[in-house]
Order: sequence, then C-alpha cells, then structure tokens
Amino acid sequence: MKTVYMYVQDTMADWEHGYLMQALSLQAMLKKFKVSFKTVGRTKAPIRTASGITLVPDLSLDELDVTTVAALVLIGGDTWLAKEQADVLTLASKLLQQDALVAAICGATLGLANLGLLDGCPHTSNASFFLSQMSQRYRGQDYYQETVAVRDGQLITASSAGSLLWAKYIIEALELYSEKTVEAWFKYFSTGDAAYYGELMASLSQESR
Repeated sequence: MKTVYMYVQDTMADWEHGYLMQALSLQAMLKKFKVSFKTVGRTKAPIRTASGITLVPDLSLDELDVTTVAALVLIGGDTWLAKEQADVLTLASKLLQQDALVAAICGATLGLANLGLLDGCPHTSNASFFLSQMSQRYRGQDYYQETVAVRDGQLITASSAGSLLWAKYIIEALELYSEKTVEAWFKYFSTGDAAYYGELMASLSQESR
C-alpha cells in the first residue's frame, strides 16, 4: 500500500488540509484502504502550527522511501522561501519527474514557484502578484489561472480559499472512490444540503459491498 505523505513545518496553516483529511478518512467506511497517511517533517522534531498546535512528524524526510509515495501534500505557511525547505522542494521536483502526485496549497505554491516548478504548467495560488512579488525567480505568469484550484497532470495547486476543490482533485487523482461518491461528497461540503449527505452515504454503502 502506498502512502499520502503530508509535510509539516513550523507556521503550517493547519486548517488547509481539513477537507482532505475528512475525505481520506472515508476509506474506513469502505472497510478497505487504498492509501495510508503519514506526516513527514524535515526532522522528527515537533513543529508548531500557525494556530499553535504541536505536531510530531511520523518520520523525517531522510526516512521517506520515494517508492511508497502516493502523494506528497504541501501545506501553506510562512517559511516556504527559507533554506530549510530546500530538501522537501527538491523531493517534490523529483516526484513530479517520476509522475507522482504533488499537491500544494497557499504558501506552499510559492516554494514550488521559486524553484521554477510552475513556470511551464497551469497553476494557481493566492494571487498572481503573490508569486511575482514574493519570488524573483518565478516566470510562470502566463500559466497562472484565476481560480481557486488547478490540476495539471500530477501537479495540483490551490489558493488558501481553495482547500475543498483542492481536496477533490487529490482524491480523484488517487482514485479512492467512485465518481458518484466524489461528486456527492463535494456537493455536500460545498452546499451543506443534507440531500447530498444522503447521496454520499448511499454511494459509500454501495462501494463497500
């Protein structure tokens, strides 16, 4: 079984992965898991998120086996231009070259942009000027999409306002659930309509048989 690895770092915007975690947890209702989930840090030292939560990574970057990666998930934060993030960004580049899934949201897109990984592919972020003003190396302006989330092959990017659609693109890319389940899940969380909750539960029940 491959693993979804979520990179955690100091100042991590810990609200941005909520929908993704909920979606991954639905695997338990199917009584079968297509992917596992682990957190990975630069080291195994505890990190403190933007809202003040202390997290201890399951493993460090040097312990990660790239052959086990189903997806690398990069969450926003204030440190993505820091030298300490070079290793995880190099890993992201390597995984994309190997056609593995990389999903970045909010400030994490800045780290990818600064490495040149967004220069030739459709992508988004908090704003085009966010990338241009924060990174002198960014050359992807012509590929910037004015939307909250973009999937281009195995690269998924999102703004801080795009966590729901971003999560949808991730679970679709991982092929965790049927199209019917994914659509009901997305409509329920985007509208709050209880009818879609019923559709979601019914679809999951069918998938579990």
